Amino acid sequence: MAYRTKYYLPTILYVLLIILLSSLNQRIVSDFTWGINDFILHAVEYHFFGVTLIWAVLREKPWQELKASYRLAVSIGALFAIADEFYQSFIPSRYSTVEDVVADVFGIILSIITFSLLMKIPFLERLRQDA
Repeated sequence: MAYRTKYYLPTILYVLLIILLSSLNQRIVSDFTWGINDFILHAVEYHFFGVTLIWAVLREKPWQELKASYRLAVSIGALFAIADEFYQSFIPSRYSTVEDVVADVFGIILSIITFSLLMKIPFLERLRQDA
């Protein structure tokens, strides 16, 4: 149980953070975005979410199944992005858009690209092979 907790806890905590942010009044959220484009904010938010997803799902599959783990991370992330936008549609002052889901999925895909590039670094490659 502790083994799984170590790998799933970051994802669970990040999901709770996203839900908390989605529950905030739009005016409060706007005050903390410093005028940054909404697409970029969503992509960055879900980029880090994607990293936690990859960290969790890779522990459930052998390293030889990286592509399957990446597909699983994108699938889970996309489903959560859709659920999050649906949830936001019920929050007063918030709205949901398809563009936000696209930005979220883009962020998750970007995290996979980042992770793939990082795993080509020799030191990290050795860590991956030892896992």
